[in-house]
Amino acid sequence: MKEFKIRPAKLEDIDFLVETIIEAEKASTDILPYTTIFGLSEKDTKIYLKKMLEEEIDGCVLSISSYLVIENNHKIIAALSAWIESEEGIPSAILKGNLLNYFLPLECIQRASKLNEIVSGLHIDYLPNTIQIGAGYVTKENRGNNLLGSLISKQIEILSHNRPDITEVYDDMFGCNKPAIRTDEKLGFKKFMVKESSKKDIINYLPSNTKIVMQKTI
Repeated sequence: MKEFKIRPAKLEDIDFLVETIIEAEKASTDILPYTTIFGLSEKDTKIYLKKMLEEEIDGCVLSISSYLVIENNHKIIAALSAWIESEEGIPSAILKGNLLNYFLPLECIQRASKLNEIVSGLHIDYLPNTIQIGAGYVTKENRGNNLLGSLISKQIEILSHNRPDITEVYDDMFGCNKPAIRTDEKLGFKKFMVKESSKKDIINYLPSNTKIVMQKTI
């Protein structure tokens, strides 16, 4: 019998959180932007992501505190990050960028800068004081149990508690990530924005040339 338990992520969960970020970045494809944009191997990507998570910087997708996990028989089988955007006045993109700039080798940052013109067309600006859904992942053998849906609902419940000013939730994903879109739609999210890049080379670096922003009012 499966007994699912939702709890906040802890430092000892870090390896699963790294896997969550990588699988979310791939968006059901074989393309990992950390390797295509920064020129890292997947192995090195895991090493650097672990170091960044260990800094325990709150307020972005690279924050342990932003994750909830689901356990089954004391084994983690799913995780999802979410946060209130710019809660401390600093955008999550800046927090993430600072971590990348601090930990990644200079040549990786320089490579990414050269590719910025190609990939920046799919950048999404997050609205302050909104809930942002980040990276999510469920192990293959546990899919089909609405675990991500449960995690999204729990994140919204926790982050909006005693915050009447928080009325909107956003979740952006690559257009190829059909399972994530279906999960959001089941929870009442609607398509808020579709962003498509005209750069032909972008599919060499990102899983899709399209980003979709889903929105839900609470």
